[in-house]
Amino acid sequence: MTLEESADLALFRDPLPEGFSRRVVRVAPGLELGMDSSDLRGAIVLVEQGELELECRAGGRRCFGRGSMIPIARLPVARIRSVGTGLLVLVAVSRASPDATDDFLRDAGSHVDC
Repeated sequence: MTLEESADLALFRDPLPEGFSRRVVRVAPGLELGMDSSDLRGAIVLVEQGELELECRAGGRRCFGRGSMIPIARLPVARIRSVGTGLLVLVAVSRASPDATDDFLRDAGSHVDC
């Protein structure tokens, strides 16, 4: 594993900053899950193990292997499938509050008016 890969995976393993949450989803080989857009709202998903196939509502499909990071909440996903021979393990990181923004508070750290 390269240093870059190690840094990427830290987001999905190390303790998260305050305001973020992590979910782990396991799907047995050959099984699929229907998706509700709120299931992974705002999440970035890492394929930690196995092979993932995403099926969009329009019928298009894409496959992703181990190490793929997908902004799944921004896609019109209808189903996720485990298409490999082994267990599919997805790790989803998202904001703990779906209403959070990227705006900085005025007195938070080094924010300076330009």
